Parts: sequence; structure tokens; C-alpha cells
Amino acid sequence: MSNRTENSGGLQVRVASWATAGILMAAVMGVALFKAWPLLRPAVVARAALDPACDLRQGPCRVRLPDGREIGLEITPREIPVVRPLQVIVVLQGIDARGVQVDFAGVDMNMGYNRVALHEVRPGRYEGKAMLPVCVRRRMRWEAKVLVHSRGGDLLGPFRFDTFRP
Repeated sequence: MSNRTENSGGLQVRVASWATAGILMAAVMGVALFKAWPLLRPAVVARAALDPACDLRQGPCRVRLPDGREIGLEITPREIPVVRPLQVIVVLQGIDARGVQVDFAGVDMNMGYNRVALHEVRPGRYEGKAMLPVCVRRRMRWEAKVLVHSRGGDLLGPFRFDTFRP
């Protein structure tokens, strides 16, 4: 009888230890998410309107912020293939940027985290490489959100395009 009591007491200690470890792990993950949230979802102080006439497969596009400053985006190769290297070029007009990123998101399907940081090649021009994941659909609608980090806050320029799977 005494052996059974010792076993149940040991089991209770193990369960309590695992429960405590689980609670601590959840707390650490919660703090990490809280700290990382501004990086994943930056606060935008100005957003340009989406230009429905823009076709990045035909050439570069520009959008205008409410104050008249402009954000331009170009992606090559023009057919914008999936699972192949892409050259991404952002040209800014009237914006003193501290950094530029492009976030690629599926318009009607979650395609995961696809954000690329661009590097400044000369004032107002940023370039970098990206690659889009393949989708189960033959035609996929994307939105490229150009995030411009400036002293006054983050600016956003949205651009939409389609990719086609062979």
C-alpha cells in the first residue's frame, strides 16, 4: 500500500512539473509574439490607394500617397514566375526612407510570410531578390505591399498582380 502511495505522489509531482513547464512556455511565446508584433504588422501612417490599372506584368507601376509622394514597383522577369528568383525594384519620389521591404501576400489565400528587405543602390532606389511560392491554383492573385520605413512612420504602397502555374 505504501508503494502505491509513493507512485501516485510521484505522478502528481511529474504532472505538476509538466503543467508548470507548459504554462511557462506559453508565457514566453506570448511575450515573444507581443514583442515581434510591430515587426510583423508595422503601424502604417500613410497608405496609397491601389491602382486597378496597374499591371506589373507589363512594366513598372506607381502609386501616390495622399500627400503626393510616390512609390514605384517593378518586378522582373515580367511574367513573374513562381518558385524562381525575381528582381524587385522600388523607386521612391519625395520620400526619405530608412528602409524598404516588400511583403507578398495572397489576396484570397494565405501563402505564409513572404517579406523581403531591399537594399538602397542609390538615393530613392531600392533593389532585392524575392521568390514566390507555388500555389495549388493555376492562377494566383497576389498583393505586393511596399513598406517604406521613414522617420515619420511607415508608408504603404499596394500593388496587385497575378501568377500562373504551368
